[in-house]
Amino acid sequence: MFQGFYNLASNLIVQNRNMNVISNNMTNISTPGFKNDQLLQGTFQEEILYRFERGSRSPVGTTTRINMADEVVTDYTPGGLRETERSLDFALSGNGFFSIQSGNGTVYTRNGSFNIDDEGYLVLQGMGRVLGENGPIRVNTEEIYVNGQGFVLSEDGYEVYGRISVVDFENYEQLSKAPNGAFRSNAQPQAANGTSVKQKFLEDSNVTMAEEMTSMMAGQRALQSSAQLLKMYDQLSGKAIQLGSQ
Repeated sequence: MFQGFYNLASNLIVQNRNMNVISNNMTNISTPGFKNDQLLQGTFQEEILYRFERGSRSPVGTTTRINMADEVVTDYTPGGLRETERSLDFALSGNGFFSIQSGNGTVYTRNGSFNIDDEGYLVLQGMGRVLGENGPIRVNTEEIYVNGQGFVLSEDGYEVYGRISVVDFENYEQLSKAPNGAFRSNAQPQAANGTSVKQKFLEDSNVTMAEEMTSMMAGQRALQSSAQLLKMYDQLSGKAIQLGSQ
């Protein structure tokens, strides 16, 4: 009977974590360039249970019935490109990431909703300055033109402010999620191949609200069912103890 406590309690923990992942996806559905996360679930390959028999501990065996959270994986599928008519909005057509100089090192993002700070540098709000091939890009004006290769020019095309750094990674498993939908990596990035920069466009999040709502309802049902069954197990255990003491 006590095996049920392990099964149900583990499922409650997993479903609670799954709901956190789903909630984060839904919160960032409007964040440009955000990439959807998914919790992979599995079972314990071996769970060692012991019993005391004649003063010695002997293994009962193995089981794979207990649910567990395996890992959170990110879907890097590009979102749709949306035209904004704003000169400081940028999207990437192809693989790769913008590089941002944050307070805790360089982070990488598909969010190209840039602004200009008090010193005239291109920035991603709440994260840091946009990096070019030779450091942060200073423009001092919103009247800029950016071509497909990422060169940032004055509106008349006579002055070059820099070139937006667009990088990529050989293996996306080297990336880890950072705040605001950005990524970190200890691996050395490389220049993105065949990727173009589109001005006055933003990449939408690849989160699908209908799918997240469906997953959330399924998770809520699993949580409720496990909680109710766990309560029943607790009542049966108490009843068994009561009868055994009589």
